[in-house]
Amino acid sequence: MKKRYGYALLLVAFAAIATFIFLGYRARENKIDNLLERNGSSTAINEWILMRDYASSLKNKIEKNPEDITGNYIYYDKAALKCVNRVLIQDSLNFQALTFKSLIYLSQHHFADGLSIAEKAQKFNPFNAFIYGLLVDGNVEIGHYDSAVANVDRMESIRPDIRSYARISYLREIHGDYPGAIEAMHMAVNAGGQGDETTEWTRVQLGRLFENTGDLKNAKIT
Repeated sequence: MKKRYGYALLLVAFAAIATFIFLGYRARENKIDNLLERNGSSTAINEWILMRDYASSLKNKIEKNPEDITGNYIYYDKAALKCVNRVLIQDSLNFQALTFKSLIYLSQHHFADGLSIAEKAQKFNPFNAFIYGLLVDGNVEIGHYDSAVANVDRMESIRPDIRSYARISYLREIHGDYPGAIEAMHMAVNAGGQGDETTEWTRVQLGRLFENTGDLKNAKIT
């Protein structure tokens, strides 16, 4: 009889401990990590201050209500496409609407359609660097590398910046020119704003290029 009560007490204790561990684990799982603090002059950049405060606000909202989150890109893609199509019904030559429609199609991997629309937009504004970026992306994805190179050259001549340098780097990598790709990605990093998301993205790509060429030392410090 005593053994039976002893086993029962052990089971109760085990259940209580297991529940405590489970609830503690769930609490830790629901807790969102903070952004890492920055050091040096980048802490005073307005972009970082705004991002840190916005991230903190979103973190608090999600921890209070974990269901309050969405990533319904299918809905928003359709909504965005509907919006630009309404503009194009009224003005079929609207450059911004054509640009956004091309961007949406490319993001959906409808590369041929996105490229066709970008080519149409470029005819109405041949001096816009962004549209040449879309032409580069569309041509790359369907394997028209010569056209991609021609368009990135035009893009860079209009606006030599982080976006054009990053595309130059990628095309050089595709052609096996890793030293040239590294050089162009260095230029992209240096052309970006300190602490900006796009700058840090190019920094990651530069590290990847160093890693792929076996230069682990530079990959680590990039």
